Amino acid sequence: MLTNTDQELLQRIALGDRTAFDAMYTRHWYTLYQSAYGIFRDSEACMDIVQDVFVWLWEKRAKVQIQTSLAAYLNAAVKFKIANYIRSDKVRQGFFTEALRLASATITASADDIEVRELKNIIRHVTDNLPDKCREIYHLSRNGRLSNQEIAERLGISVKTVEGHMTIALRRIRTAVEQYMLYLLIFLVSY
Repeated sequence: MLTNTDQELLQRIALGDRTAFDAMYTRHWYTLYQSAYGIFRDSEACMDIVQDVFVWLWEKRAKVQIQTSLAAYLNAAVKFKIANYIRSDKVRQGFFTEALRLASATITASADDIEVRELKNIIRHVTDNLPDKCREIYHLSRNGRLSNQEIAERLGISVKTVEGHMTIALRRIRTAVEQYMLYLLIFLVSY
């Protein structure tokens, strides 16, 4: 089955051939997932996005006309779904709205000042919403400039626990910043 070309599979899928669809899915899902994860860095959301693309393709199989390669078409569909997911997310919408407000209200400020301020706002928002212990450890590390060992001693917990909380905090910050930057990129490209 996997020896069929994508075009042959698409022709069979258009006729409702589930085996051809399964072969196409097997051939492309992991590459699409990797592509989505490279942009979005949320494993569960990326799996959902890739699944949504395949479900959509199956539902529209009789109508879909793919003029490019199937891989390119599916990759573009995944990027489109990611953009829609980001646009619909209320937290990121709040960041986006605030960025627009800052950009329009601060005519005299330099672009660098606005970007730094907005990144600080994102980090503050993420850290304010961390679980209590995680937030406390993050602030002791970043604001108190304590080492993991010093934090562990102060709180009476293990260094591994401190490291675990810091990993959670930094991952959430990185994800929010990456998603915000992607959202701005989508905004800039669409105008």
